[in-house]
Amino acid sequence: MNSFKIVLSSLIVATALGCGGSDSAGPATRRNDPGIGSSTLRVVAEVEAQDVPGGFITDFEVSIRDGLGQRVSGATVTFRNAALGTVTLQETAPGSGEYFAGRLSFPSGDFRLDVVRGTDRVSRVVVGGPGVHAITSPTRNSTVTANQALRLTWTRPAEAKSAEVETNDFGPALIPDAGVYTIPAAENPSTNDQRIRVYRYNEVDIAGGLTGSRMRVEVRNTVEPVIVR
Repeated sequence: MNSFKIVLSSLIVATALGCGGSDSAGPATRRNDPGIGSSTLRVVAEVEAQDVPGGFITDFEVSIRDGLGQRVSGATVTFRNAALGTVTLQETAPGSGEYFAGRLSFPSGDFRLDVVRGTDRVSRVVVGGPGVHAITSPTRNSTVTANQALRLTWTRPAEAKSAEVETNDFGPALIPDAGVYTIPAAENPSTNDQRIRVYRYNEVDIAGGLTGSRMRVEVRNTVEPVIVR
């Protein structure tokens, strides 16, 4: 292979990774990029996926303020994802500085955020997607022993920065995304309809924004009911 082909192949690989074509088995944080910007906007961005019957719903939310804490209206706000394409957020009300869009799925891959309002901007912010996990233990309609420690396990398509676990009687508890957690015996009472949820998220502080600017991607999955006797 000549030198031109080697360089071209390297560029293709780098472009695919930069666009977040697929989730990686490695930590999602390795694919984070704090981006660039004018340092004139405080941007707080959330991509929040929740499991619903038949799939997922995903909310894209961005809050924008200026250096005086005033709401920033009339901005162009977009997320990009290789599987989903470009998602353009709309301001929820004139002058609100709050922007929103929703989708009836949660895609694989990474998420890029761009915000522009005149000469004010935040650009090329990337958060590595953690992928959709599955709770593997306990399973739906399974029976576990009450008042004993309850071991939870879940898959990790790409290791997230952190996770949270909760039931109707416990948490939420912020923990590492290790794929396993044990709920204490005292927090595992008898019930016929226990609900178990695991949240996994990745985030990055935005380099081109004012202090407090960040972007987070979070996905939730649920198992219910679990019988505890």
